[in-house]
Amino acid sequence: MLKEVVKRFFSNRNLNFYILYWIFYVLFFSFQRSTAQHYFFLVGGLNLDYSDSLRISFQTNLAFLPGVVIFTHLVVDFILPKFYFSNKFFLFSIILVFIVVLYPLIPYLVRTYIVEPFIYNDPDDYVLYNYFAAMLIFVFGMAPLAGFKISWHLREKALIQQNIEHDRLESELKLKEAELKILKSQIHPHFLFNTLNNLYSLSLEKSDKAPDLIIRLADMLSYIIYDCNSDRVQLTKEIDFLKSFIELQKVRYDSCDIQFNVSGELNKLQIAPMILHTFVDNSFKHGPDKNSGSPWIRISLAISGSLLFLTVINSTVENETSNRKNSGIGISNARKRLELIYPEKHDLVINESGNTYSVFLKIQL
Repeated sequence: MLKEVVKRFFSNRNLNFYILYWIFYVLFFSFQRSTAQHYFFLVGGLNLDYSDSLRISFQTNLAFLPGVVIFTHLVVDFILPKFYFSNKFFLFSIILVFIVVLYPLIPYLVRTYIVEPFIYNDPDDYVLYNYFAAMLIFVFGMAPLAGFKISWHLREKALIQQNIEHDRLESELKLKEAELKILKSQIHPHFLFNTLNNLYSLSLEKSDKAPDLIIRLADMLSYIIYDCNSDRVQLTKEIDFLKSFIELQKVRYDSCDIQFNVSGELNKLQIAPMILHTFVDNSFKHGPDKNSGSPWIRISLAISGSLLFLTVINSTVENETSNRKNSGIGISNARKRLELIYPEKHDLVINESGNTYSVFLKIQL
């Protein structure tokens, strides 16, 4: 215990500060003691040389200094970290009171066996005033160091908490990035499988539309492979991708009434790649793909400032509503991507009725 206190006291970081502090402590109380003593002598009509009074006061404080230093650093470097910083406040208070009450016995011994025989040469009674004066001087000497220690501890604690928070946020960010990569890897095959199914169907029919479909597919794959590697793409490119996708679907669903309208200023706006595609793809998957009658799809994309509004409404059949809840990964992935990329910056509402399926999406880009 004592070894640890001594080791902390003489550590390179604190030694210079402590030396300066105790030099100031001795000088301050030397001047304070000699000035007060000189004043009382003058009031009593006695003449006392101030330099002699200062010398005696300085020697006296030097004699008291070892006890003050030992008890102060016992509190500051051991009791404070072990109990106060561990939130053991009640036990810390009891120990501190005990030390403060016990300390005046040390000045009494120093005064009796050192100060009076070798410095004062004028023995005096040790009254209650001397006891409380020694106690107050000890507290006043210890309080600044304890305050510095507590302030330093709070600063280190705040830095540690800040580092922990930084590490937590960094871990969350890495987790989000990893999850986004997984979601993207799921989106791309999902899109490719649907498109290849379209191409396969047209190939079986030996349709003349197949070459045009292949060209459009090549352009769309170029967008997916090159542009979608970025966190953000130009909104105009995303809309061109949707247009190509819709035109591609029109080749297959020629009986479906499809309308796609775009309005607003698109320049300079960016968006997460393929964040809108899932909702458009879903309208075909659960619209004309399941409805052999007279299916229809209405897609509207509007820009107002930095706000994007997407509305996708498609016809469906009544018994498809229950099947859609357990089908595919597209909508689930789209929800997760929106939560990760646009937290608190999007609203998604999906409504299902007997004959229609609608998606309303708002994003602050």
